[in-house]
Amino acid sequence: MTREKGESSQKSKKICLHASSCQNHDSFGEESLRINEYYQPPPRRTRRDRREQESPREVRVDLPHFHGKEYVEVYLDWEMKVEQLFVCHRVSEERKVPLATLSFQGNAMYWWTALERDRRLHMEPPIEYWNDLRGALRRCHIPSYYNRELMDKLQRLQQKSMSVEEYR
Repeated sequence: MTREKGESSQKSKKICLHASSCQNHDSFGEESLRINEYYQPPPRRTRRDRREQESPREVRVDLPHFHGKEYVEVYLDWEMKVEQLFVCHRVSEERKVPLATLSFQGNAMYWWTALERDRRLHMEPPIEYWNDLRGALRRCHIPSYYNRELMDKLQRLQQKSMSVEEYR
């Protein structure tokens, strides 16, 4: 009789791991298999993981080349692509100007070299921020009348027989 009490107490102590089948299990082996189904050891940390957390490595970013003497739309496409790559690769502010200027070729490279030289000669600080470089590029590659031309095109735009103003 003591043996029966011991077995029944063991059966009552067993915990059901499957909510769909809440029954007492007779064998310890079945229960341990079910525990192993749920148990997943934590992922092992490698030396590389620790290094990445301590100091994130700079990712190599290949920017499209910019030659400088193309149409305004070519410059604007280049600028938009560069900004997308900066965001995508999380490029830090201090790396943006050096990366962008490395992509200059031909006329753009000569323009950049001349701009740096002129700034040094006039005791102006070097361009360190992307917004400053973008402004200098726009002054050089986008004519002052470009915005006015775009507005004129927009106003002349028609859909069927209606102008943009009438369509609104």
